[in-house]
Amino acid sequence: MMGMVIFWLIIAVCAVAIDVLTSNFCFMLFAIGAIVAAICGTLGVPLMIQVLIFAVVNIVALAIGYPWLKKKFNVKVKSAPLMEETYIGRVIKCEKDIEDKGQIKVNGEYWTVINEGDTINQGEKFIITGIEGIKLKIKKVQED
Repeated sequence: MMGMVIFWLIIAVCAVAIDVLTSNFCFMLFAIGAIVAAICGTLGVPLMIQVLIFAVVNIVALAIGYPWLKKKFNVKVKSAPLMEETYIGRVIKCEKDIEDKGQIKVNGEYWTVINEGDTINQGEKFIITGIEGIKLKIKKVQED
């Protein structure tokens, strides 16, 4: 009986330690379920019921606690930009005339482009201004 209480407390301590190292908030909520299961273990509740209580408390804690903690601490997940997003702002020399739509080669890949401005003639420069679905939006660079 005492062995299971120690087991649940070790799980709680490990969950808090992982949370401190990752700043994820998710693991801290598992500690709540482990502590409740440890309390049940001290009261002589059978192991299978302890596991069930651990699972139910964790599901409830995650369902309620994680969104609340995320909102309270304003956690924003930063993701690396997609390869295509790094193209925005790139200035490229036009290989053939582009009126409304055309194709260009960027980093060895062909892209359909939508011209948002004046016709771009061969040899002139354009800038990639954005992405619309699977097409790049471009605009002629006004050279002074």
